[in-house]
Amino acid sequence: MKRSTTIVVALAMLMTLMVVPASASDYEEPTFRVTITNLTDGQLMTPMVVATHDRSFRLWRHRRAASPGLAQLAENGGVPVLVDELNANSLVNQVAVAGGGPIAPGGSAEVIIGSDSRGSRLSLAGMLICTNDGFASIRNARLGGADVRTFYGRAYDAGSEKNTEAYADLVPPCDGLGQTGMSNPAIAENGVVKVHHGIKGRADLDPSVHDWDNPVIKVTVEYLGG
Repeated sequence: MKRSTTIVVALAMLMTLMVVPASASDYEEPTFRVTITNLTDGQLMTPMVVATHDRSFRLWRHRRAASPGLAQLAENGGVPVLVDELNANSLVNQVAVAGGGPIAPGGSAEVIIGSDSRGSRLSLAGMLICTNDGFASIRNARLGGADVRTFYGRAYDAGSEKNTEAYADLVPPCDGLGQTGMSNPAIAENGVVKVHHGIKGRADLDPSVHDWDNPVIKVTVEYLGG
């Protein structure tokens, strides 16, 4: 389980994945500006993978195993892996990436994305970098209704790796300290997606710095036209 797709490699690919129209007018299909704000005090987040989709699609299900793409995102920062998985799903309308680099605490990233109707749904996810396999997410947010809507997302555990909280088991750039960018097969787990219980101070991570209160992200969706 080598981290063949680290955050450093993933970020180099993002410019080819982002959907950013030149103008926010005259759209032929329903189009939205999605802005994600990192609400934590001490957790960097990867760029957010954003998808519009049919209402029957689920990016993840509570107490079910994470998809391979979501597990790669949550454990390895594998943004392009999840993008490819979503693009291959017939229930997904469009996929975009918000942010060209890590989203700092208090920082925001935005992207413009289309859909096949205003009644479609929106889901997104990004890794909490100073965790073993934590991710922030909203899922199946309805795009219809008001022209500006706000949603809040919690932190979840993908269940793919034990929460050792050791720098040796984390990916860069968590504090820029000593990470190998490699997974340890000894701490792999075949778990399920659940609400993350936060940082407990088991090893190198400091709860006073890296822990959080839910929600961890604020998502604003603005209808642009179409």
